[in-house]
Amino acid sequence: MARLTHARQTMVMAVAGAALSALVASIGVRAQQPPAGGQAPRPPIPMAASSIALAPESHYGAYVALTATVEQAISKTAFSVDQDKTKATGKEVLIIAPYLNAAVTLNSYVTIVGDVIKFDPAEVAKRVKDYTLDLPADVVAKYTGKPAVIAASVITAELAEIGKRLPPPLTPAEEAFDKVMKSVSGANTAIRKGIDESSLELTKEQAAILKKGFMEAQLFFKSRNTTDATGWAQDAYKFTDQIEQAAVAGKWDEVKTAATSLAGMCTACHTAHRERLDDGTFRVRGSR
Repeated sequence: MARLTHARQTMVMAVAGAALSALVASIGVRAQQPPAGGQAPRPPIPMAASSIALAPESHYGAYVALTATVEQAISKTAFSVDQDKTKATGKEVLIIAPYLNAAVTLNSYVTIVGDVIKFDPAEVAKRVKDYTLDLPADVVAKYTGKPAVIAASVITAELAEIGKRLPPPLTPAEEAFDKVMKSVSGANTAIRKGIDESSLELTKEQAAILKKGFMEAQLFFKSRNTTDATGWAQDAYKFTDQIEQAAVAGKWDEVKTAATSLAGMCTACHTAHRERLDDGTFRVRGSR
């Protein structure tokens, strides 16, 4: 590797530090995802790649968060990292990233969260059952018996998550429903403002948007034979209508009561039928 100037090295170390800090800040979400082997969720241990390389036996089985530089891109789902950005040390660690969705950049910092293992293709197959190891035979031979990390997350210095499974594309019906739900979300926020301010104009305007959205939600869930969600969408429509009628009558206490009931319908439906995917986005449960 080419040696960096001191100023350049200081700058990129700062970037890497920012990446790791951002990871730690969001660890309450990411670290609680089950690791690649499907074991119980647990927080990752901050770790240097050099520590793993020098004393692997002390770290096998650990769930770690390490920041290092990309030494070599080996395959579409594997690369090696080294702790020293200025030169190759011969103490690189193999990273297996089953769901890597973008290429890593050589000599760049990445933060990896995952399980430390003694590399063995059979162990990888046991831990990640829907993944086929894509390493050449000579690379397998080189790393067998040496430390490796099965990555549950790979974060670049620019804070891009490139180690999560990408969701399948939305169907046309799901795409249309996604737009409906975004409209409902915006209107729900706005109508709360109208209620807080006892604004008839704003409340009526947003109620109309909500009722249209809940009508479309009924049709969507009915087409999927999702009885409970269909019922919740119907009830949400009724509560929204009650909000509108009570607002017109100036009965703002009744408006607030109906709004509380409406929030309960939304919470019930989201809990039962909305799921968070690996990339942080949300989908209707059962979407394909």
